[in-house]
Amino acid sequence: MKHIAVYSNTCAKGSYKEIWPRAFYQGLQHHGDWKSTYVENKRLIDAEYAWCFAYQVKGDIKMSDQSHRRQIIDKYEPTGKIFFLDSDVLISYDGFELNKNTIRKMTMENKRWTRQPYSSIYANKGATYFEKEFMENAMQRWTQIAAIKGIESKPYNGKGDHILITCNRGTEGYSAEKKNATEYAIETIEEIRQYSKRPIIVRFHRALSGTQQKDFQTLEQYIKDKQDITIQSKANGNYPDIIPVIKNAYAVCTWSSSSATPAICEGKPLYVKSKNCFFYDMNSGNISDIESPNIKDNRHKWYANYAATHYNIKDLNTGYYFGKVKNLI
Repeated sequence: MKHIAVYSNTCAKGSYKEIWPRAFYQGLQHHGDWKSTYVENKRLIDAEYAWCFAYQVKGDIKMSDQSHRRQIIDKYEPTGKIFFLDSDVLISYDGFELNKNTIRKMTMENKRWTRQPYSSIYANKGATYFEKEFMENAMQRWTQIAAIKGIESKPYNGKGDHILITCNRGTEGYSAEKKNATEYAIETIEEIRQYSKRPIIVRFHRALSGTQQKDFQTLEQYIKDKQDITIQSKANGNYPDIIPVIKNAYAVCTWSSSSATPAICEGKPLYVKSKNCFFYDMNSGNISDIESPNIKDNRHKWYANYAATHYNIKDLNTGYYFGKVKNLI
């Protein structure tokens, strides 16, 4: 019998995030052909498979739960027998600056989703979800999710006031791949300026760590003598809801930040640098083509992929998600 350890201690104890490992574990109880162990302390047990809350980059460890997370990843990642939980790439549609109580309530009401990658946190390296059993009802699921989130897929129209650059957390977080936020922003600004004179907005990640403060100051100094470039950051108090910012944009550029993902739904050309990004396939080409973007409207395929990889609490609690994925492993 296959055995999976659900390491609940990989998310902060007492936080609303503990809902997710409990739901995943509860779902496993509907599958008697698997043995499951709910691990609450910081130990590794002898199990063939593991569930881990999020990812942890080597060397980027600040808290004890992150240290334990890294130990789990070191053990299971080489075999690929590991489930991760990652943020919803369309989380920006859930609301702006939500408090923890609202997030918990929405989660329990099945109005929030998380991405559930298997074998690798990176979309282009993990298990594929394009098998028939995943995709057969994916568009129906997408329609239901979009209705709850209030998403309307807009046509590409070539309109907009500015070019938006959305930054990852910096060198922190797995998706940045150690790429510094300001370094990416400056490189992108300089490339854009070779081909476009449109106003540019650079938006930092919402987490304001010490590194982010330094990055903000570096970029602020860089743009001091440049025209039509503004910064959105918690550091300068200019941090509006990103959905209207994207709706009013002409195009969106990012390394791999999920904050850029609404550009897909809002009909904006999207320029993605990292091939590890979940939405890299929606890339509109090179920045050199920014004034004549390469638009291939294959969003229906991306929407189906989103629905096949994102699940809510009910999907985990009832064993629905695990019932689909266990056939792939």
